[in-house]
Amino acid sequence: MNYNILTYCIFLPIIAMIMIKVGWMFYTNGEVFLMYLFQQNTSLVKSINNILLIAYYLVNLGYAVITLAYWETIESALQMLNTLAEHLGIIIIGLAVLHYNNVLVLNYLVKSKTLNQ
Repeated sequence: MNYNILTYCIFLPIIAMIMIKVGWMFYTNGEVFLMYLFQQNTSLVKSINNILLIAYYLVNLGYAVITLAYWETIESALQMLNTLAEHLGIIIIGLAVLHYNNVLVLNYLVKSKTLNQ
């Protein structure tokens, strides 16, 4: 039996939920930092935050599609669980790396703004 279709049916809703939930959390909570950086310029902050959210979704969607394209044939339930764990783990680690990079950049921008005042 080929478990690929079953694995896709499990993988896609999980990754969609993770992408939407994490993206929305970044969108709502990141607005505070952007408001500080751009001196309460609400229209600019909304625009930048929307662009960041769209870019976040596109990167994650692209990675999920590429991941599906290069999956090997899954022949057993154990291999299915291993494949799901591996690919979901890679995406979650990638999200963490992107998040920490954004935090470092925002931290640098806040410090440089504070020093220049």
